[in-house]
Amino acid sequence: MSELRKDPISGRWVIISVERGKRPTDFVSPSQRKRGGFCPFCSGNEYTTPTEIMAFRPSGTKPDSPGWTLRIMPNKFPALQIYGDLNKIGEGIFDKMNGIGAHEVIVETPDHMQSLSTMPLKAVEDVLWAYYLRLTDLKKDRRFKYVLIFKNEGEAAGASLEHSHTQLIALPIIPKLVKEETDASKRYY
Repeated sequence: MSELRKDPISGRWVIISVERGKRPTDFVSPSQRKRGGFCPFCSGNEYTTPTEIMAFRPSGTKPDSPGWTLRIMPNKFPALQIYGDLNKIGEGIFDKMNGIGAHEVIVETPDHMQSLSTMPLKAVEDVLWAYYLRLTDLKKDRRFKYVLIFKNEGEAAGASLEHSHTQLIALPIIPKLVKEETDASKRYY
């Protein structure tokens, strides 16, 4: 299981996650990476991913099968785990807790070659609606204090797969910089 540790100097929490090191193209030079080929996010390859949390699909189609237009699943190489207790403890000057949170992947389209910028407006609306639905659902879990939705597009940004997707991470803490900016906004307004 991953762990959150608080830096005693900066006051920032960091995630220590061995699982993230098992990603398929982590630490592979660009010349060694394969373009194209098998993609776990393409329609028909649902069996290679974790069980879907939700999907936009026509009624009558089965979960974890082709026919979807948008799919959400737990990250196969999560930074945080949804199950368990935080167990926050202090050891000397160090604070730490179990890496409890959510780490999900939102596959925005079954089409490998399509990106968010080239999708029809209705499909982009569905992506935004999916963000809202996941935020609303995760907000119910009292362990989570902050949810970040982010997109790594391309190798330079750290994406390990070409297929258009977004990630969502729910944290049991509010990141220090976010808290500072929120507090400053409250003081100003």
